[in-house]
Amino acid sequence: MKRFGFAPLMILAALTAIPLLMAACGGNEEAGAPTTASPGASPTAVGDRTGVTDTQILLGSTLPLSQTVAAAYAPVGDGMKAYFDYINDTEGGVYGRKIKVILGDDHMNPPDTVEVTRKLVEQDKVFAIVAALGDETHAAVLQYLEDNGVPDMFMATGVHRYTEPPVKTRFGGIPDYLIEGRMLGKYVADHYNGAKIGILRENNEYGVDGLNGVNMGLEGSDVQIVADEKCEATTADVTAQTQRIKNAGAEVIISVAGPVGSASLVKVAREVLAWDVPILVSGVDVSDIFIWLAGAENAEGVISVVFGHQVYETDLPGIQKHIEIVKKYAPNVDPSNFTLYGAVTAELMVESLKRAGPDLTREKLVDAAETIRDWMCSVCMTPINMSPTDHRPFEVEVYNKVEGGKWVAFGEPVDFETTKD
Repeated sequence: MKRFGFAPLMILAALTAIPLLMAACGGNEEAGAPTTASPGASPTAVGDRTGVTDTQILLGSTLPLSQTVAAAYAPVGDGMKAYFDYINDTEGGVYGRKIKVILGDDHMNPPDTVEVTRKLVEQDKVFAIVAALGDETHAAVLQYLEDNGVPDMFMATGVHRYTEPPVKTRFGGIPDYLIEGRMLGKYVADHYNGAKIGILRENNEYGVDGLNGVNMGLEGSDVQIVADEKCEATTADVTAQTQRIKNAGAEVIISVAGPVGSASLVKVAREVLAWDVPILVSGVDVSDIFIWLAGAENAEGVISVVFGHQVYETDLPGIQKHIEIVKKYAPNVDPSNFTLYGAVTAELMVESLKRAGPDLTREKLVDAAETIRDWMCSVCMTPINMSPTDHRPFEVEVYNKVEGGKWVAFGEPVDFETTKD
């Protein structure tokens, strides 16, 4: 996702120090993470109205709000809160209940995520967690939220195992990394069949899912993977990996890494190696940050995938409305793709709450989310569909590429939708 409003040095510090939102490291449940239900809890019990009163619905979220990393991700919470405030102001909330969200600061550090999540569930007694951010951080509390029957709505992570097989109380909130890998592989198979390709991927679950997806997209083609290079999520210089990919004879490159690693690859290929190789990057990298780090001229023509409109598409009514909402309800925050993502998640949450009906319970909320079919959010490119066997709202994406220093969508949507009824 793209963002505006932060000084370049602050952006660079944040990006080289930590993994980004969609590229945060994956991992198994953190040692010491809470795994038992709190006293009296009953997973999605009928009539479980924890966090709900006649006048309020109390939600919680975990994301970094302080320290360097907050420069990148705090606006997600700002956008979410602004949209809820807008609904409260213009519609009186949902069925007369105002929505309040508590944003818990976990510094994108798994042990802190455990502590903050415990507080939200056991002390604040939130109704649901929404848009919890990060792969590794959320891994630390997945089982705890499930055991406690707390709806874990629209997680800001695309790790495949979090939603496959589906867990009744857990829903994804960004495209599955496996799907994005399949799209990149399919593009290469369609446009560069018979080519030799090199892979750069993060050394975590994001990278594993992405590579598995690429291989699925390549099935039936004559494309050959000749290099598989790894980097850490915090790696800022992939010169050595890029050189090895070139030495292996790659004719196309796919990068399943965050904006820092992918941008380094592009910059090294173009400026150091004078290598005009076609490059495809994960949807994680669809940001102005990536273009700025790689250099607009170097990034020109790079291919990726996207599931929503960009905040600079100000001719669209949905984007215009988002900017208006942020300016009114979060006046000290610059509208960006980070605030836009937070607002989209809030919009999806509001739709689920409306479908759940006035007699709101945790069970009715998750059942309601499973009924969403052919629903378009205000800035979505394709409809959202979910079902009891499909808890991934975004399974259709569109290709895009860098043109004139901006990401521009092209072609028809690629459909991996698993909810067809």
